[in-house]
Amino acid sequence: MGTEIYYFSGTGNSLTVARDIANKIDGTLIPIASVVDKGPIRTDADAIGIVFPVHFSAINGIPNLVQRFVENMEMNSKYIFAVCTCGGFSAATIENLGKIIESKGGKLSAGFTVQMPSNIDAVSADEQQKLFDEWDNKLEFIHKYVKARDEGEFETMGLPLKIALTPIFFYYKNKTFKFFKKISESPDSDFKQWVWLSDKRFFTDDNCEGCGTCSQVCPVHNIKIIEGRPEWQHHCEICFACLNWCPNGAIHGEWISEEVRYHHPDIEVADMMNQVSFKD
Repeated sequence: MGTEIYYFSGTGNSLTVARDIANKIDGTLIPIASVVDKGPIRTDADAIGIVFPVHFSAINGIPNLVQRFVENMEMNSKYIFAVCTCGGFSAATIENLGKIIESKGGKLSAGFTVQMPSNIDAVSADEQQKLFDEWDNKLEFIHKYVKARDEGEFETMGLPLKIALTPIFFYYKNKTFKFFKKISESPDSDFKQWVWLSDKRFFTDDNCEGCGTCSQVCPVHNIKIIEGRPEWQHHCEICFACLNWCPNGAIHGEWISEEVRYHHPDIEVADMMNQVSFKD
């Protein structure tokens, strides 16, 4: 029984949120990557929290790994809540997750959005601290809401906003498709495979010492160290953990801003490695 908090994180933003919630409600913290490929996911917990970053809000916002996790989980009649973190706009991410959960026979009881510093656009130290302070306040609200097993809070776009933004989302959806189709070098694949193959554009410079940190923090074991250099294995989740946790800033990508290297200040590299090496 009790509550289990499942999380996926690349920069540590979602890990911070998941850990804070787990500590507040005395829940068990579990990395999604540690269970997603172990067949049907069963749990005796009476409440489940799912915490993850928004990926491609113009498409559906849900990372491939998180979607696979939900599709593999046996829902039963559990209380399920979700928290998505984002550096921009979450759009209909919570709504889309709810639809997947419903298709598996479950019900999303509540869904929240938490603004955090972006790992794509540079954010000043003052703005980062403002977002962290806002999270501290929101944590109290989520704690009380989940503890009471309340239902019906869904932080997602309403219908009027969805209609108004349809042309914009259509534009960014097509732009995203074209971009990933190009960098994946596999035009006949689907979007999920384009994302996996996008790591073809990652590379290292002469600052790489072959330390293996990138391999150890990658939540999906997508990096192998071969002859002292990382080689990506083409099932990437584009969480940018490798790029943001490299101690020498030696990892780059054709489509990644060279100005941005960010990870949450309350998270240590060992915490990220635990996401990969976690054992019950």
